Amino acid sequence: MAERQDHEQEYIFRNVQLFKNDTLGTGSYGAVCKAKCDQLLCAAKLLYPVLFQIAVPDPGKEHRHPFRRFETECAFLSCINHPNIVQYLGTYRDPDTNAPVLLMELMDESLTHFLESSPGDIPYHIQVNLSYDIAQALAFLHSNGIIHRDLSSNNVLLIAGTRAKVTDFGMSKFRDINVSRLATMTTCPGTPAFMSPEALNEPPVYTDKLDNFSFGVLLVQTTTRQFPNPTDRFENIQVPHPRNPGRTIEAKIAIPELERRQAHLSLIEPTHPLLPIARCCLKDRDVERPSSQQLCQTLDALKRTPRYQESSQQDLHQMLREQITANDTQLQINERILTENQEIITQNNKQLHTQANEIQTLQQDKATLQHEAEARERQLRRLNQELQSSEENTAVLQQTIDQRDREVTQLRQALASKNEESHDLSTRMHQVALQDEQATPTKPVTIESLPDAPDGIGYGSSSAVIGDKTYFSPYRNNKVYEFSNNQWYELPPCPNNRFTIVSVDDMLTTVGGRSDTQYYSNKLYSYINNKWVEHFPPMPTKRWTPGAVYANNTLVVAGGLCDSKTLNTVEILNTANMRWSIVSSLPVPTTRPSTMICGDYVYIHTRTDNAQEKYSVYKCSLRQLTQSQPSSAIWKKIAPLPVSYSSLVTINGHLLAVGGWDSNGDNTKDIYQYNETLWTVIIQMSTPRSSCPTAALPGNKLMVVGGDGADRKCEVITFV
Repeated sequence: MAERQDHEQEYIFRNVQLFKNDTLGTGSYGAVCKAKCDQLLCAAKLLYPVLFQIAVPDPGKEHRHPFRRFETECAFLSCINHPNIVQYLGTYRDPDTNAPVLLMELMDESLTHFLESSPGDIPYHIQVNLSYDIAQALAFLHSNGIIHRDLSSNNVLLIAGTRAKVTDFGMSKFRDINVSRLATMTTCPGTPAFMSPEALNEPPVYTDKLDNFSFGVLLVQTTTRQFPNPTDRFENIQVPHPRNPGRTIEAKIAIPELERRQAHLSLIEPTHPLLPIARCCLKDRDVERPSSQQLCQTLDALKRTPRYQESSQQDLHQMLREQITANDTQLQINERILTENQEIITQNNKQLHTQANEIQTLQQDKATLQHEAEARERQLRRLNQELQSSEENTAVLQQTIDQRDREVTQLRQALASKNEESHDLSTRMHQVALQDEQATPTKPVTIESLPDAPDGIGYGSSSAVIGDKTYFSPYRNNKVYEFSNNQWYELPPCPNNRFTIVSVDDMLTTVGGRSDTQYYSNKLYSYINNKWVEHFPPMPTKRWTPGAVYANNTLVVAGGLCDSKTLNTVEILNTANMRWSIVSSLPVPTTRPSTMICGDYVYIHTRTDNAQEKYSVYKCSLRQLTQSQPSSAIWKKIAPLPVSYSSLVTINGHLLAVGGWDSNGDNTKDIYQYNETLWTVIIQMSTPRSSCPTAALPGNKLMVVGGDGADRKCEVITFV
């Protein structure tokens, strides 16, 4: 039996699109069409929906049920991986019919279509290459205890007519399958023209030599380009009666396979190197047929023969001649295009000449207009002279000008007065705005106790909020808990532990940590469809318990521990293009920092034993962070917190610090609010605590869980 992986390898696609009108092939049970998984073109196998209503057949004929065949094919493809076997990509539910769909690697065509559409004989080296690829697939299947049972030219797919891959495992079985169950089958599961005598008998017998017989039929079909059409399996003859010698009876005898297929074999030249291999595979007794490993060795030896090398060279020369012909054709096309372009250039030159004449006409018109303007200017000067000569008109004009000057002076004085009033009003509005800003959200409505948290959620834990669900992760294990509907639920364990959780694009995501294989990990796992999967690329730097926060397609990861050293490295992930970059480092190293985004700024409260830095809080704008070089110059230290090991959280657009250690090293109940200049206490919790996970819930609610000194106690505080 083939050894399966710990878990089946499936690709995760966010968007699957089926092109049901673009059919690649059809069968009695379903059809294969093109599909697009994200940006990858692939093949999709769909069963006809009506077949799912067929009653389950008797146990000996389960291979006739299409859904059983589909399940078998998915199971086999999901646990095997070989370059000559079509790659399994996963399964999908058709949203139109809710029927299962098998997603596979997209190939060019089947061997049947390739042989039927070929204008002439297949080159010898191509025959050997395709046969070798099929034999390689059989050797892999047989070495893992798998019998294909339906090997035919329809189930061999090609790439560019040079490489072959085996597909359609709906009839496959493991070699150690229940023999008595197989004996009840009355109809062969494969294609009769490709089946061996023992598989066509009642009851059928299946060994891996069954596939090798089918391989021999494929060799004959590949060399002749004709689909196999053997004669009847049995012949009726007259034999003497066993008890009455004077009479005869009619008996049915089996015809040897080589005789049944002699018409097909006779089309192959007697000296063809693949003919003896095919004849050995078509022996009636399975013990006389070569193994798939022997077939690989024999075909590999044919690749080193002069005939193979000569065929390959001829094919290469033919390709070169075709390329030269194509290049000559392209050259002629280019010359024709050049001639057409020259004609276009000539036409353009004519148009340019016409435009030049139009420009010359416009210049002449401009000169005419300029002469007219000069005449008008002379007329204006003459009128000015006449105006100046009139003293009465001048006095009237002067009086008018003086009156206008007085009005302008009055307007300027009124404007200055309005400006002073506007400045005073702006100052008062700014002061009121500051007062409003500092006042919100300092008024708690209620402090309500919640059910106790599970063990381990306390010192150094992290949290994330997605919709109406809140998630918490203990510091020292791989567990994640969900709090919703006033109850605690445990999620499946994450592959890592000592990680930090954060909500990225509304996906619960763990950052860093360690696992059984990585003492320090750089992986991110997202919780999708009740599984932890690597949806985002790994970080450039491995680390434990970093600070992590997300906003505006930007995941910020800061600090942490790696190789027993505290880090100050800051990295960001652009989730739009899935690229990591190392940005400005923190001024000081820190592990398990409390990180929060408030407005346009990222705030980080360092958690360190350094006496000068344990009260520090640094901030940096997201814009500077995504545009800066690796330097700590853009990180600005704000007013220090009165406590250390506090937890930052944003409520109603304001930055709060929850709990912590005071100057005496004791846990505190205080909750502080930052008002751009200092930290002030706005309320006290019911229990003193530090390093506690916090979460901002909808409705201006603050959830506080566990922490140092509070064990498993939880409470929620509502602000106005």
